[in-house]
Amino acid sequence: METFTEKLQKAPKASFHVLDPAKAKRMKAKTLYIPSPEDVAKLISAIPAGETRTIADLRRELAAMGGAETACPAATNKYWKWLAQASDELQGTDSIYIIPWWRVLKDGRPSRHMPGGIERQISLLEMEGVQV
Repeated sequence: METFTEKLQKAPKASFHVLDPAKAKRMKAKTLYIPSPEDVAKLISAIPAGETRTIADLRRELAAMGGAETACPAATNKYWKWLAQASDELQGTDSIYIIPWWRVLKDGRPSRHMPGGIERQISLLEMEGVQV
């Protein structure tokens, strides 16, 4: 079975796309940035202890990073989840994939899809002084 670290290493590089009219209407943007796992890891790693960001915040920052109007929601969510799992796999190493994933909230709330579920994410946030 493939580890999350292996999935991250095989993920495609970041890319910029001009959307066709139908997708542009649906996404409410003409250009799309599909981030790499490294892009997502870099932004999450920059969140200071005691602070949080939402997936929407990350997408805005990723879009700006890639020079696009929006960032891919599917890739952003997927890489956040993969990075969280890889962070657990890689504990005790100095991998770039070890990130403070718990500082990201989905729609302003903890996510049940993270390692240890909502309870673990809340616990890690509370240890940093964040009230959830």
